[in-house]
Amino acid sequence: MNGPQEQARLAVRRARQRLTEDAAALMAASGEAAEIGMETRAEELRRAVLVAWSTGVAPEDIAQDAGVELRVIRGWAVPGRTRPGS
Repeated sequence: MNGPQEQARLAVRRARQRLTEDAAALMAASGEAAEIGMETRAEELRRAVLVAWSTGVAPEDIAQDAGVELRVIRGWAVPGRTRPGS
């Protein structure tokens, strides 16, 4: 069975995939619908990143799974927050 970190990384990859797959359809929608849809998918990815961060997944691994730069991951993590057990 997968541990919490593996499950968190999988959730990040799935959120990235949904954002990527839905982007074209959302952009074809009306302006407001596209904006809301993209914000929703981006928020799902951000939340998955925060869960992965809180389980102790390395920021570099999260960035790779999310398909974003490492600085984005660090920006999403709460500044000054320590991980559980740190």
